[in-house]
Amino acid sequence: MRRLEYEFQVTNPAIPCRTEMHRESRLHTEWRAAFGPFTLSPSERLLERDGVPVRLGGRALDILVVLVESAGETIGKKELIARVWPGMVVEEGSLRFHMVAVRKALGDVGGGTRYIVNTANKGYTFIGRVERQELAAQIRPASPNIVKPLPALATAILGRDEEVRALVGNLLQRRFVSVVGAGGIGKTTVAIAATQMAAMHFDGDVHFVDLSATSGAGLIRATVASAVGLQNRLDDLSALEAHLSDRKSLIILDCCEHVIGEAAELAEVVVRGCPQVHVLATSREPLLAHGEFVYRLQPLRFPPDGEGTTAASALAYPAVKLFVERAAANGSGFELKDSDAPLASQLCRELEGIALAIELAAGRIEALGLKAITSHFDASIRLMWHGRRTAVPRHQTLNATLDWSFNLLNDDEKQLLRRLSVFAGTFSLDAAIAVCCSDCDRTVGIELIASLVSKSLVTVDAGGPALRYSMLDTTKSYSRKKLSDLEEEADVCQRFAMYFDAWAQQWLTQNLEREALNVMRTELPNLRAALELHFRDGGRTAGAVRLAAALCPLLLQLSQVNECARWARAALLQLPPSLLGSHVEVQLQGALGQSLIYSTGNRGGDAARAFTRALEVAEHLGDVRSTLHLLNGYVVLLHREGKYTDALATARKAESLLPGLDDPELQATVNSLLGMALQLVGKLNEAHRHWEDCISYGAGASSFSTSTLGFDFHILALCGLARGLWLTGHYSKARAIAGETMEKARDSGHAVTYCIALIWAGSVFVWGRDVNRLHDIVEEVERVAKCHSLIPYLNVVSITRGQILIARGRVNEGIERIKSAVEVLHDCRYELVTSLSLVIVARGLSAMSLHAAALGMCDEVEQLIRTEGDFLRMPELFAARGHCLAAAGRPDEAEKSYLEAIGLARSQGAKSGEVRAAVSLAQHLIGVDRTEDAHRILQPYLIDAGDEVSQDLVLARSLLV
Repeated sequence: MRRLEYEFQVTNPAIPCRTEMHRESRLHTEWRAAFGPFTLSPSERLLERDGVPVRLGGRALDILVVLVESAGETIGKKELIARVWPGMVVEEGSLRFHMVAVRKALGDVGGGTRYIVNTANKGYTFIGRVERQELAAQIRPASPNIVKPLPALATAILGRDEEVRALVGNLLQRRFVSVVGAGGIGKTTVAIAATQMAAMHFDGDVHFVDLSATSGAGLIRATVASAVGLQNRLDDLSALEAHLSDRKSLIILDCCEHVIGEAAELAEVVVRGCPQVHVLATSREPLLAHGEFVYRLQPLRFPPDGEGTTAASALAYPAVKLFVERAAANGSGFELKDSDAPLASQLCRELEGIALAIELAAGRIEALGLKAITSHFDASIRLMWHGRRTAVPRHQTLNATLDWSFNLLNDDEKQLLRRLSVFAGTFSLDAAIAVCCSDCDRTVGIELIASLVSKSLVTVDAGGPALRYSMLDTTKSYSRKKLSDLEEEADVCQRFAMYFDAWAQQWLTQNLEREALNVMRTELPNLRAALELHFRDGGRTAGAVRLAAALCPLLLQLSQVNECARWARAALLQLPPSLLGSHVEVQLQGALGQSLIYSTGNRGGDAARAFTRALEVAEHLGDVRSTLHLLNGYVVLLHREGKYTDALATARKAESLLPGLDDPELQATVNSLLGMALQLVGKLNEAHRHWEDCISYGAGASSFSTSTLGFDFHILALCGLARGLWLTGHYSKARAIAGETMEKARDSGHAVTYCIALIWAGSVFVWGRDVNRLHDIVEEVERVAKCHSLIPYLNVVSITRGQILIARGRVNEGIERIKSAVEVLHDCRYELVTSLSLVIVARGLSAMSLHAAALGMCDEVEQLIRTEGDFLRMPELFAARGHCLAAAGRPDEAEKSYLEAIGLARSQGAKSGEVRAAVSLAQHLIGVDRTEDAHRILQPYLIDAGDEVSQDLVLARSLLV
C-alpha cells in the first residue's frame, strides 16, 4: 500500500466556490436521462441498460453524471476532477482509470457506439443524444457550514480493494469500526479510501480527525468538536452529543493508540447518543469500547517461497506491485524484469508485506540497486532507512514507527517484548511463558502476551491445532537490540536453549507420525536457533551434539538436506570423547551420509566414509536395527555410484537381518530397495514380488517414515511397480500407476520423495515418448530441485533436456548438454544414469554421421554395464548399437545386434524392450527390401499386445499396413 501524501482543503463557507455551487444544484434537483439503451438516475445512483442495472463504481458513476448533465459541452479535466472529487487532491491517472470503466460500461470501446470523446488538451465531451426528464424538486437540509478537512490520497491505493469494500460494508452496518494493525501496515490509507467510498452515504458530512499530535482528554474532545463545527463548550462531551444528535455524519479518529482511553470514551458517547453518526477509528490496538467492531488489517499479500519467479507472476501480488510502482516513482526508471522478479519477491517476503517497509526499500533502489538491498541488509539496518521528509515523524523510519509503539507500553510489556525476540520463528504459549516469564506468575505472563497481541506487536495464528505466536522481523530486530543493550540477554538465551534442548529430547526421539512431524516443522526455526546457541557456548558441547543427532532425522524428513549435512558435520567435528563410538555418533554419521547423497552426492567419498563409519560402530554395538537402517541407506548410495551388483548384494545382506526383528516397516523398506536393486540388474519378476509385499504393507499403514532414508520407501515401491508394468508390456496400467504415484508424492510435501517419483515413475513417459508429459515433468523436477538445492537432480533434468533436443533435431546441442551434465554427475560420483545417458549420446553421434565415435561409445557403455551390473539397460544398448551399425553401412552386424537385444529382453521378461528392438529390426529389414521378414517378426508381438497401446506398437502396426 502506498504511503500517504495528503493535503487539507480549508474553504470559506461564506463564499462557495464553483464546485460547491454545482454540488448544491445537484443536491436540490432531481432528474433522469435516457441515451441509447441506457437510463441514468443520479438520485438513485443507478445506470440501467434495457432495464437491467449496470455495475459501475461510485467515482465512475459520478463522472458519467457530470458528463451527461453537461451533454454537448467539453468539460476540462481539472474541472471534472474538482466536480467528482470535491475537496481532494487527485492525479489525472485516477480520472483516466475511472473513465476506462465508464466507457467499458457503455460499450464505448472496440469500435462500438461512441458516447464520450476526448479532445486533446481540452477535456471530455458526452456526444450521445440525451433525453432528460426533470423530476419534482426535493429540497434537502444542508449540512452545517463547517470546515471538512478530509485528506486525499495523492496516489492510487494498491492491493486493498477487498479490504476497503469490507470496511465500508462493516462501517455502514455496524456504525463503529476500528481498523487495527501494526505500525506502517497502512491503516490510515485504508481508512481514507474507505471514507471516500462511503462519503456519498453522508452527503459530505464527513470529518477526518488526526489525533497523532493530540494528548489529554480535554484537547481530544476539543479537536473533534472543532472538526464537526461546534463553536463553544469544546471540551464538553454532552455538548458534542447534542451537536451531532440529529446529523448523519461520519467521523474518522486516526491514530488513537496513544490516547486510547479518551478516544474510546468519546466514541462510545457519540455512537450511543447520536443514532445516525458513524465512527471509524485507526489504532494499533482495539479501543475496547462498547459497540466497537474490530477490523484487523493484514499485511499486503506477497509471493510465498518459490513463487513470484517471473515479472508477471510477481506483480500479481500487491506487495511487489507497490514496491515496483514506488521504485519507479523515485526517478530510478526501475522496471521489473523476469531476472529481477525472484529478488523482488524475496524482498517483499522479508519485509512481510508491511507497506511502509516496502516503500522505504523502494527508496533505496536508485542508489543501491535491487540485489544490494536484498542481499546486504538485514532487519536491523532496514530499521534505519529514511522515507519522505514530509512524513509524520513516526513514519519517517521503521525505527521511529516502533519507538512510537514501544514507548506506549508499560515496563512489564516492554520487558516481555524484548525477551520474546529470542524466538527465531513462531512459538507456543508454553514456550513463551517458560522462556520469558520465569520471574512472574503464569497467569500474569499470559495476560501480558495477550496485551502485546492486542497492541499488534505480537501476532497470533489460529490456523493449526494450537495457537502459535510470532513477531514481525522488524519488530523482532528492534526488540532484540533493546534486549542486547541490557544484561538480561544471556539469561534469556540460556533459558531458550535449555527449553528447546529438553523439548527436542522429548519429541524428536519418538517415531515421527505425520501429525507430530507438523509440530516439528513449526518449531524448526527455534531448534536451529537453540543449536546455534549451544555451539556458540563451548561449555554445552555434549548437549549440542545430542540435539543435532535428534534434529537431523527431522531435517531429512523435511528435505532440508544441506542443513542436515551442516549440523551433522558440526556435531561430528566437536564430538566429545564420551560420545565417540556411541549411538549418537551412529545417528550423526548416518544422517551425514544420507544428506550428502541428495545434496552434493558422494563427492570426495565423504558419504561413503560416513556410512562405513556408522556401520562399523553400529555392528560393534550390536545394534541390529541401526545396522539395517544404515544398510538401506548404503544401498541408495551404491545405486547412485552406479555399483548395481554391490547394491544388490548389500540389499540381500539387509534382508538376511530381518528374521531377527519384528518390524513390518523395516521389512517393507528392505523390500522396496531390494525390488529396485533387482529391477536394475534385469530380474524383473523377482523385483515385482518384493514391491507387492511392500505395497501390501503400505495399504494397511497410516503413515510412512522417511526419517532414515530421506524419502518415502512406499512411493519408491510404487515407482518400481509402474516401471515394471511398462517393461512387461502392461502399458495402460503403468501409465495410470505412474500418474497416481507422482500425485501422491506431490501431496506428501516431501521434496526428495517428489523428485524420486517424477524421475523414476516418470520413466514410463520417457519410454512412451510422451513429449508433452515429459516436458511438464522436467519443469517440475527443476523447480523442486532448485528450491531444495538437490544438485544431482538438476543435472538429471539437464540430461533429459538434452534428450529432447536430440529428438527435435538439435543433435549437437543436445549431445553437449548431456556430456556436460554427465561430467558434473561423475564429479558427484552419481552414476545412476550414466549408461542410459551415453546410449542417447551414441544415437546422437550416429545421427551426425560420426559412426566410429558412436560405435566406440556403445563399446564403452557395454563395458560399463558388464562391470557395474545394470543389465536392465543392455537390451537398449544392443538396439542402439544396431541402429549405429546400420547407419554406418554394416547391415549384417546391425541385424545381429538387434537380435541380441530381442533375445536379452525376452530373457529378462522385458516385453517393451523386446518390442522396441523388434520394431527397429523390422524397419532395418524393410530398408533392405526384406518386408516379408519384417512382417513375420512383428506379427506375434501385435497379437500378444491385444488392445495395449504404445508408440512402438503404433509404429509396428503402421509397418504392417
